[in-house]
Amino acid sequence: MPLYKLMVEDKRDVFPASLNQLQAAIYKLGEPTGPTFLNLKDEEGNWAQVGGTDGRYRVEARDIYGEGFQHWVAAKPGCQDRSKTVVYYRNRCTENEHPFRSCPLAATVANVLSLPDVFVILSEYWATGARSSKYHWDDVTQNMLEEDVEERGLGIKTIKPKGTKGNSR
Repeated sequence: MPLYKLMVEDKRDVFPASLNQLQAAIYKLGEPTGPTFLNLKDEEGNWAQVGGTDGRYRVEARDIYGEGFQHWVAAKPGCQDRSKTVVYYRNRCTENEHPFRSCPLAATVANVLSLPDVFVILSEYWATGARSSKYHWDDVTQNMLEEDVEERGLGIKTIKPKGTKGNSR
């Protein structure tokens, strides 16, 4: 079983994180003034995370393969509604654009989960290191990639997660 670092918004990281520590952090997400984000990351760089507030959460997972990755978003079982909606998170907006606890996180209706869903998904992830088979997982890897503008040409393009700066070579 992998060891995980638990990162909770505005709290000190915990390593190795116990299942009890993870579950306590998940329950705090449901509190009116609790954190709005947590991440559970293994030593290989794989992770599962949740963002949200007010009973509306979005769960993501990232599987690392060498220098590549696949990025997933959990969806409610049997829900086919992929119309756009928003989940809000963060106690303090990093861009100082949004009010307290109101940074928008794009989602679809199927991707909006409840706190009990978060509890199941992240507890299973902690125990197995795998995405829960009780939920559908949308592969959104392509949405998480961007081309390095300076690397355009006829050769193989360098791709990296969105938001990274500089060249990783």
